[in-house]
Amino acid sequence: MDERDQAARGEEAAAAVARGSGLAIAFRPADSADAPELGRLARLIWDEAYAGILERGQIDYMLKRMYSPERIAEELREGIAWCLIFLGGTSCGFLSYGPGGEGRAKIHKLYLAAPARGRGVASMAIARVEVWAREEGRDLLTLNVNRENHRAIRAYGKNGFRVERSEIFDIGDGYVMDDHIMVKPVPARAPRE
Repeated sequence: MDERDQAARGEEAAAAVARGSGLAIAFRPADSADAPELGRLARLIWDEAYAGILERGQIDYMLKRMYSPERIAEELREGIAWCLIFLGGTSCGFLSYGPGGEGRAKIHKLYLAAPARGRGVASMAIARVEVWAREEGRDLLTLNVNRENHRAIRAYGKNGFRVERSEIFDIGDGYVMDDHIMVKPVPARAPRE
């Protein structure tokens, strides 16, 4: 099954979750040409989401390191899928995911602007990754989340994730990521309509 087939099946799962919600949600596979928009969204979302959690210097350092056009192109070459997320035709967030080790799939990034939060968009994104993971024979989803990002931790918990462990990662320049590693079994099949 090629990437387009996988994306289409992910769209079907997301649509099944969204039916009846009245939301116009769309996921579009992103490529290296989308790096400026991904960077713009990352800056917008991170400035709001990490205010009071991370110092401004660390936010700037991580954005430069994680969202440069070169880094995004490298991740795409490594098989990490990127998607732009749209609400009512306007980009409102992004998702990246891929293999996460033996039998695991990893959500690398799932970020939503404030207008998209609390509307089921994160659940739709997670459903998309679940479809991919199941088709790839992965039985566990993983992700990292900052230990102080309580809103995200609650959202992941509502979607069936639990904290597996906590770790501190040195990311250079005197900064660390202080994260929970959360996990969720991949459902045997897509949620029913």
